[in-house]
Amino acid sequence: MSIDKIQSAFFPSKEITDPDFFVGRKEEIKNSILALSEGGSFLAVHGLRGVGKSSIAQQVKLIAQGNDRLPKMLKIEKYLPKKGFNYLTHYVSCDNYTSNVGDLLKRILFGDNNNPSLFSLTKTGDRKLEQIKETFKSGGAAGLMGIKVEAGGSDEAVYSTHLSDDLIQQFKTVLGTIQKDNQSKTGLLIIVDEFDVLADKTGFGSIVKTCSNEFIKFAVSGIANTITELIVDHTSIGRQLHAIEVEKMPSEEMYGIISRAEHKVDHEITFSEPAKHAIIGQAEGFPYFVHLLGKQALFEAFELGQSSVDHETIQNLNDKVCKGRLKTIYEDIYHSAVKSSEQRELLLKLFADEDADEIFSGPIYTAAKDLGVTNPSQLMKELTQPQDGSLGILTKVRDQYYRFTDPVAKVYTRIRNWKFE
Repeated sequence: MSIDKIQSAFFPSKEITDPDFFVGRKEEIKNSILALSEGGSFLAVHGLRGVGKSSIAQQVKLIAQGNDRLPKMLKIEKYLPKKGFNYLTHYVSCDNYTSNVGDLLKRILFGDNNNPSLFSLTKTGDRKLEQIKETFKSGGAAGLMGIKVEAGGSDEAVYSTHLSDDLIQQFKTVLGTIQKDNQSKTGLLIIVDEFDVLADKTGFGSIVKTCSNEFIKFAVSGIANTITELIVDHTSIGRQLHAIEVEKMPSEEMYGIISRAEHKVDHEITFSEPAKHAIIGQAEGFPYFVHLLGKQALFEAFELGQSSVDHETIQNLNDKVCKGRLKTIYEDIYHSAVKSSEQRELLLKLFADEDADEIFSGPIYTAAKDLGVTNPSQLMKELTQPQDGSLGILTKVRDQYYRFTDPVAKVYTRIRNWKFE
């Protein structure tokens, strides 16, 4: 057995780009296809972290480009247009360098380390982009598209601007040029992943409404319980909006993830039914955990020369998770939240034991005080706003109500043993 097979059987650290490894989500993919078929529509994929939104966005990109592998696998190819899709696609992802819609538009226009510029889709190509950059560097205090830069400024200065009417107009001009230069294409699909990272989304809905037509289409993917959380000014989009809510994954689909992995390793290592059941139970509907635990279990069986992942293997793996010995970002998050405070760990555990997504703090504080926590409201400051400036493990949604910033961290907190006993 090759280690390469083990490494490529599960995907805990990245989205799934290969249709052959994508499992389930039939309704979400079908509805995405229908949205792609409708001129001027706007597709918004939303749901909790860890449920597979980015993987869906990647599959939508492939389908839009004309890849019908996944629709055929899901037996929904009848929803594809007779001639199929032939979209130009432009995929960008938000991060800490995109704080508002102006930053986002510039990333779409100029590209990033992982994606080409929008100008590459025109006949003039990236030559036009280079001309614009030169204009920035030699244009003195005022640059193109309403962007303020210093003379001879760096790329960082070029990319730090605000949203302006001129920038929007230039964006529309570029979109019009792409449409004119690519008449044989179905259209242009601009996909924005991690959209929730954008701190100020003001104006995005208006841009979608203004720029969308039979050729130009937008799609976003991000963390949100409701579409209102994801798109602040979504009402301006009106009937264009196609909201795709991605819920926690059903057990049968999570079983499919494991079956697909067994197939990938040519069944040289298989999972016993008790092992599958244990992994699915711990995952609590988050495919991330299936990929994380499944990959580690495969690796341990590979190391021991075993042909099966049995219940004992999973118990040993669970022991690693419970004791914080499994290498995962969620152990770092847990350790960062708890640090050296026994009382903070107790308070965090009480929040994690609640089933509700939005957790009322009143009963939690009462229980914490009964267990010896002296000032739970003061401890909440470190759990929601750490001194190092990082994102808190808990976030306040309204007065006296909190939720886990990442619901996968909530699951991890629940199964992880006490640091202080």
